[in-house]
This record gives sequence, C-alpha cells and structure tokens, in this order.
Amino acid sequence: MKKNIFIASLAALSLVATTSCEDGKDEFLSDFSTILYFRDSGEIAVNVYKTGMDTEYDLSVVKAGSDLGATASISVGLMDDAALAAYNAAQGTNYQALPEQCYTVQTGELAFAASDLYRTVKVSLNPDAIEQNMLAAGTTYVVPFELFNATDSINSEKRNAFLVPSVVIPTVGFETTGFIGNNVGDDGPFTLTANITMPIKNLWDFNCEVEIDESVLDEYNAANGKTLTVLEEGTYTLEVAPFVSGTNVAKVTITLDKENLPVGQFAVPLRITRCDNTYFQVNEAASTCIIGVNTIDQIPLSLDMLSSNATVTSTVDGTGLKGLFDGVGAGLHWHSEYNPTPIDAVYGHYIDIKLPYPINNFAYKFWTRYENANAAPKTTVIYTSNDGSTWTELATIENNFSQPNEEFDSNVMHSDVAFSYVRFSVIISNNGDIRQGGGTCWNCGELEIYGK
Repeated sequence: MKKNIFIASLAALSLVATTSCEDGKDEFLSDFSTILYFRDSGEIAVNVYKTGMDTEYDLSVVKAGSDLGATASISVGLMDDAALAAYNAAQGTNYQALPEQCYTVQTGELAFAASDLYRTVKVSLNPDAIEQNMLAAGTTYVVPFELFNATDSINSEKRNAFLVPSVVIPTVGFETTGFIGNNVGDDGPFTLTANITMPIKNLWDFNCEVEIDESVLDEYNAANGKTLTVLEEGTYTLEVAPFVSGTNVAKVTITLDKENLPVGQFAVPLRITRCDNTYFQVNEAASTCIIGVNTIDQIPLSLDMLSSNATVTSTVDGTGLKGLFDGVGAGLHWHSEYNPTPIDAVYGHYIDIKLPYPINNFAYKFWTRYENANAAPKTTVIYTSNDGSTWTELATIENNFSQPNEEFDSNVMHSDVAFSYVRFSVIISNNGDIRQGGGTCWNCGELEIYGK
C-alpha cells in the first residue's frame, strides 16, 4: 500500500518533494488501494439565504482507488492564517478566512467503513454574520478546508476546498416562464397549471398573490409578432395554492368553463405581485408566465387533401405538395412554378385543401422556406367552398416576411356558413405580383391548419 502523509500547514508543502503530486501517481487511481479527496475541491460558490436561519451545506470527502472495500480515515480541518497565506502566495489568490462566528462546522477525523464511498462534513453558514464581516472590496472571503493525516493517499490536487458564500435574499418565481401552450379540444384538458417555486428547502407556510396582467401579453405579442387576446373573464377560474412547509412548489390552477369557452387561440397572462413571507421577494425575471389556451383543433395534412394549380414541375425545387408537411429543413418545402401558363389573374398560385369534415372556424401556422424568404407570401387571400368549385373570400392576410424559417400564426377566421374546402391563394410574394406572371412565384417551408 502506497501512503503519503500530509502535514497540516500548507506553508511546508514546498518542502515535501516526494509526494504523489510530484510523481503524478495520484492521477492513476488504480495505483492506490485507496485515495481520498474532496468531491468538490477548490473554490465552491455557496448561496447563503437570508431567512432568519443558517444555510446548511454538505462538504463531501470521497474514498476512491483500486480497493473500494478497504477501510480508511482522514482528518478534515480549517486552514490557519499561515497556511492560507502560503496558499495565496503559491496560487495567486486573494482569500481571506471568515471569522469563526460566521459558521459552525464539526472538523476532525472521518472514518470510512468498508461500505462507505464518501462521508460528509456539515457546515452551517450564518447569513447575517457573513454579511457583517465581508467588508473589504476585492477580497474573496472563504471558509478554507484542508485534508490531512490520512491512513492512505490524498489526491494533492483535491485536498483543499474553499467555500465562497454569497448572501442572497430568497425569491419565488414561476418554474416555467414565457408562453406555455395548451391545446384544449372537446375532451379537454380543462384544468391547466403553472408552478411557483423557491430555490431552497421550504420551512414555512405562506401565500403568493397572482394577478392577470394584460401588459405581459402585450409585450409578448409585440416581441413575437403575435395577436393573441386575453381569455374572457367568466370562462375560467384562477386559484393559487399556498406554499406549505416541506414542499417547494405552490400550484396555480386555471379551471376552464367547458360550456362557455370561445373558439380560437387565447391566453391567460399571469404575474406574481407579492408573497406574505417577509424573508422572500418575487424574482422579477421569473414573475410572469402566459398560459396559452387553444380551443381550435389541428387538422393533420395529407397528400390526398391537397392540390394546386402551380406546383413546380420545370425543375426539382422542394418536395412538391408533401413539402407543406414533411418537416422543417433544407430542401423540405413546397414551391410554385416559376412561370406557369396560363396565369390565373384572380387567384395567382393557390393550394386547395379538402377538409376531412365541415368547419366554421379556420386558422393556420406558416413557416417561410428554410433557406430564405425571397419568395415568401406578402398578400394571401383565404377562400372557402363546399364543392371545390365556387369560392367565397374569408380573409385577406398581409405579411412582411424577411427571415428564413420565420413563423406566422394567423388569427382565427370565422364563417357563419360551414365549409369543407379552403383555398390558400397567394397573389403577391416577395418575388412580385404573381397574377402578372414574369417569373413570379412563392413558396412555403411548412404549413399547419386548424379548424372547428
């Protein structure tokens, strides 16, 4: 069995010329029956939360090597001023030990039984005392630990651990921020949830207040080119559960009124405004989320539903009508013919969709071509029909696409008369006015349709 005995003072390290650090053998654990080290060594950032209580931290010492079933022991101690000064000089660090009133720790010998692969040293950190003693700017305050007096080898590169505390006011915030989409069909779900969480073990019972904030949705719409509206009052109820000691999650529940839900794409924008635990603040970065409520169903596209007057045939460009639903990627798009004859002076280049069942409400998602937006639609007219021959205009949509793979979500379009066909007619693209010919065309990277 190979052994290296490390004396407590780091000031004498330079005199130890035959340790495993010099011959590098501590990098080859199979050379040692056992070798001991801090699992997290070097500088360890620790958040110390101001809750009126100490923050607990477990510092782990690992037993490794070729004989994991061996017993071992090692001493864990705090570096004295001379050892810390020597370490600073050798490593170019600027550590200063925190006074002992800032923490409590049980140092001394750790004994490893044959079945032990690690042992822990429990450290209690006092946030108020730490805050009062971290006074000098540019100084890194630490609780400096070292390993010594091992019955077997110590990994010299992992024999020191420096807890670097940061005093933090604990916060609460939504576990998931931003937009959270939910498709609500005829069979639900009619109960939607969002979680409020905290970063520490919860020892308290307290409440958070959550409000509907339309400005949150306004900002989201402006930033993402959306036109979502707030779900109407009276079509849902909002309930915020309290935090309960022992759990780190408070659940926000939105219960939808199935009988009164409107058809379309809506949202419930939420903001946490306060909590009644004086130790906690609301995390502004996680204070909001938007619960999406989509009550219009996606209708999967298939080739037998699709036809067009202008799918490109003069050359290979995309994957034909399949390009509307074969995924996003290079070459996976539908492209209209560059200069078909004759040109339809009313509908331009169009795609007809035969629906699997009649609907009154229609919406779509559109992605520009994966490579560019050179021939993306500018003016699209949506028509409806019940026989595929006689068409009625439903809506005209203006776009200003400029990016490859750019997404657009339409509003829900309503017709009092149910229809079984949709014509997706593009008359002007970034390439020009398609009705005038001259090589004008348009393309689509991906298309999803929704109806009810």
